[in-house]
Amino acid sequence: MRIEYSKTSNEPNRYFDMNGEEIKENDYVWMMDRKMKVYLTDQNCLGTDATNPKWIEIGRAVETEYGIYPFNEADEPYLIKETNNEDTSR
Repeated sequence: MRIEYSKTSNEPNRYFDMNGEEIKENDYVWMMDRKMKVYLTDQNCLGTDATNPKWIEIGRAVETEYGIYPFNEADEPYLIKETNNEDTSR
């Protein structure tokens, strides 16, 4: 993964997967063998849902209730954008 950091706080950073495909809010990515939806944080960073997916399934929590894990270049070097952006992860 590669991140192009914005020059101002009003513009979001730009994110690219290991194949050079740009990743945007509401895209799906493959990370650690799991398909995950991409969210935009209040700080204009992209990341994945920190909420336990099992809790969402049983109604104990809603998406992003426990926050968003922001992407980090070092942590997700092999992140791949899903070309079919339908939610089939649950």
